[in-house]
Amino acid sequence: LTPRRVLMAPAASMRLSLLACALVLPQVAVAQQDYAHQMESLAQRHAGDMRGAARHDPEGAQREAMAQQMLNDMLRDVGAMLDHGSATAKEAAIARLLQMAVQTSSGSMFHPTTFRNAAIRSGVVPKIIVLMRDGSDHAKYLGAGALQALALDDPTTTLDNGHQAAICQMGAVPVLVAMLKQGAAGRAAARSEGVYEFLQTSAASALGTLAEAEQCRRSIVQAGAVEPLVAIAMFGSDQTKLAAIGALDMLQFNAADVKAQVSSAGANSLLKGLTQYGSDVLRESAADVLAGLNAPARALSVEQRGEAVKELRLRNIERREQLMEQARILYGGVRTPFKITNPEARSQQLDVEYMLG
Repeated sequence: LTPRRVLMAPAASMRLSLLACALVLPQVAVAQQDYAHQMESLAQRHAGDMRGAARHDPEGAQREAMAQQMLNDMLRDVGAMLDHGSATAKEAAIARLLQMAVQTSSGSMFHPTTFRNAAIRSGVVPKIIVLMRDGSDHAKYLGAGALQALALDDPTTTLDNGHQAAICQMGAVPVLVAMLKQGAAGRAAARSEGVYEFLQTSAASALGTLAEAEQCRRSIVQAGAVEPLVAIAMFGSDQTKLAAIGALDMLQFNAADVKAQVSSAGANSLLKGLTQYGSDVLRESAADVLAGLNAPARALSVEQRGEAVKELRLRNIERREQLMEQARILYGGVRTPFKITNPEARSQQLDVEYMLG
């Protein structure tokens, strides 16, 4: 993993909001909360154009070292909760990691790549994968979101930072594909609360992101993800369909063998149907995947493939945002069936909308 400078520029709003995840944190010790407050205070003190300070301020290097230590401490806390916490505390640790990863993409004192490099080096990913394998549906759901967030490469460059390959090597693919393959029994058992589709949506979104890396793409196909993705695209909600279509789009990109496998699983007739009867967003997505399936594979350099994959990702993200905006307008948003305890009012159960795609 290529090391990057720790601190981001610019904008006064770029501060690390460690307490923004308080909604999903469980009953944590007072010392842990005090520590979070201390780190929030440090983040506020040192937010802003820290990279510029490092260049022009003699104390800039020291501040950057402090920020690196802060990041390592945060990740160490997450790892400790995953190792020693209760089931609820472990889920809250994943939620906290997911929140931090999302914040680095929308403005914080840590560069997105720096944060992801540190998170993968910290050893939290294998712990998340174990919890997804053995834990609750909620742990699976949060874990898939965290893996997806950590797998995202820097959108400002086509360089592969190695995050996706590293996560796949740590064993993420079998757990995520298993979430797709829970079968009719799992669907029937969870239907009343809508859990099943949310698990499938989060798994499909994570697999679509991991599939940007060639070795991950091969692992996902070998693990048997194609057929359940086609089935999900056929029977799921619009959000689930879009996640599955996006994953299939990334898997089949410029890969003749996968194109044939996706077509054999019945994707052509499904996609043709969606281009005629789906929502506007689904019609566009289905048409693009259908065109990709019918396009011959061609020789691409690493740089060319990186650029094309980046365009696919950004297009899929834009369409997910369009679909979520439609849901907000029509239904007031998409809420998960999972209940989280608010530590500020522990008797009160709150629905939380997780934007995992």
